[in-house]
Amino acid sequence: MIIALIGMSNVGKTHWSKLLESELGFTRFDCDGMIEQNLEPYLKKHGFSGINDVSKWMGQPYDKRYPRNSEKYLFFEIEIMKKILNKLEKKQNTEENIVIDTTGSVVYTGAQIMEKLKKISIVINLGVPDSVKDEMLKKYIENPRPVYWGSSFNKTNTEENMDALKRCYPSLLSFRSKKYKEYADIILDYFRLRDPLFNINDFVKAVKK
Repeated sequence: MIIALIGMSNVGKTHWSKLLESELGFTRFDCDGMIEQNLEPYLKKHGFSGINDVSKWMGQPYDKRYPRNSEKYLFFEIEIMKKILNKLEKKQNTEENIVIDTTGSVVYTGAQIMEKLKKISIVINLGVPDSVKDEMLKKYIENPRPVYWGSSFNKTNTEENMDALKRCYPSLLSFRSKKYKEYADIILDYFRLRDPLFNINDFVKAVKK
């Protein structure tokens, strides 16, 4: 079985993919880690290291360095997704269990890549209901992850940077949620995934259902 986890940053993709790896023996493709490895020379140049420092290197959408760095990030994400999909295309009939832990920005890699991902794997969307959008914004501000904003960010001349980010974040969520649903084979409920009684075996059952 080959599955791909998609959804916003901080929604739990890495948590569940690591459980699939450690408890059920899935082979895990860590897209965040692979991108970070490709960015290592650029990170070192500025004294950064690790996935958390990727967000510092990229900056926020109101920073001058952001347009250049975010495009470089997306370039490496596209290249990594191509490599993963080309490798897995040869394993479609394998008995090996594989999970692709994608980034939140995977939907920006283009229709061709997303359609191929859908063809090769079972695409699982870890959904985000409207009721937790404020919580997601809080998590993003407290623990910034590398985020490709696309055209979802705009700032007026009279706005403070953080005010603009807070205003635009719901638009980013809405755009991405629509794209995630477009490519998903299965959408798993946000609250069900956070039920203490819901374990990794329940996760797999939900995928196979």
